[in-house]
Amino acid sequence: MKQRRTDKDIIQPRAIETREKLLKSALMLYTEKGYHSTTVDEIAKNAGLSTGVAYRYFKNKKDLLLEAIIYGFENIKEIAGVEETDFFGTDLEHALTAFERIHTEYFAFHEELESLRHSDSDVGKLYDDFTKTAIGNVYEKLPEDLRKKPDTLENLYIAIGIMENYCHTFMHKRLSDKQLKVMRKNVIKAVENILL
Repeated sequence: MKQRRTDKDIIQPRAIETREKLLKSALMLYTEKGYHSTTVDEIAKNAGLSTGVAYRYFKNKKDLLLEAIIYGFENIKEIAGVEETDFFGTDLEHALTAFERIHTEYFAFHEELESLRHSDSDVGKLYDDFTKTAIGNVYEKLPEDLRKKPDTLENLYIAIGIMENYCHTFMHKRLSDKQLKVMRKNVIKAVENILL
């Protein structure tokens, strides 16, 4: 006998879908305009919802920002198109391409987040927690013989820092295309040497 769906069964998925629409809309507008230039009204309208609905899910603009950051971090694999296993071996090139794409596609939001992580303790904590978790996930996916080497976790932090620094140079176009190509090649070599 088929069970009848209750209102609770219908409302829960709808509420999850509505919340996700708002979070995706927030990330999209933060990317286009930056956090400070985006209002909750614009986020709701872009999601096809009313402002009142947005405030049912998020108490204020900052709450929406924090939840959007968490949503972005939780879905980073889909956003970046990269797996933890891409950070070593033959897939390092793919990982660096994903880093470049994130830094250029999310330029405005990235710049504001870099500032906010130093000026807002809540954003800073989210960043720190995500970094620790993400690097921990990469570390756990490394081959066992690599994890057994001394200082591998610390070296992983260094490698990610090098990639991040390169991406800032890439994002701001501080060097010519030819120089960036040389830098990219050397970054991959340096990260491979540090990790492998």
